[in-house]
Amino acid sequence: MRTFRSLLVCPLVALAVAVVPRDGSVPAGPWTAGVWKIAQGTDVFFYGDAINASEGKFWINKNTTAACPTDVDGLDCSAYSGSDTVFAGGNNTLSLNVAVPGGQQVYIAKDGSLSCTAPHSGALPEGAVASGFSRLRSEVFGAPVNLYNSGRYWYICPIGNGAVREIPYQLFLTTDKEGCYYTQVRTYQAEGVSAWEYS
Repeated sequence: MRTFRSLLVCPLVALAVAVVPRDGSVPAGPWTAGVWKIAQGTDVFFYGDAINASEGKFWINKNTTAACPTDVDGLDCSAYSGSDTVFAGGNNTLSLNVAVPGGQQVYIAKDGSLSCTAPHSGALPEGAVASGFSRLRSEVFGAPVNLYNSGRYWYICPIGNGAVREIPYQLFLTTDKEGCYYTQVRTYQAEGVSAWEYS
């Protein structure tokens, strides 16, 4: 355990320097997000790998799952590819950029997992946190726009076995997460709505 924690400390220090926020405009409009984890003391590294919504949670190395009802008059499902996970907001609250009435809110579940509400429902489970999000421009590394949540840190947790850069990783926002890797999340401008709803 001591060895594992030492692997986390070095990336944590390096990333703390890399993500110092600065004053500057943050582009409005919808955006996608990616994990940015530098390779320090581990083979686990990601440089902007896409964060995708699937089954109410958020992942890297797992495809987005989206849906569009085919029995609604006048609804053209071909307008929604569902290939990307697109977000909106990031100024205290966060949501998915969807067309479904009522939208889908993004929140932190009681176990720290980044989650989203079901389509047509704004109901949050007990212990959920839906506020404290912010997008800020970093001071270095090309001035990327990073996503934060007050008092919490991003972690990616491996799910299953296989090549470390190919297996799915689930996203968590918490103060610490055993067996997982500290990371940061960068945001990238997007256009339009990719999905009617995420499933």
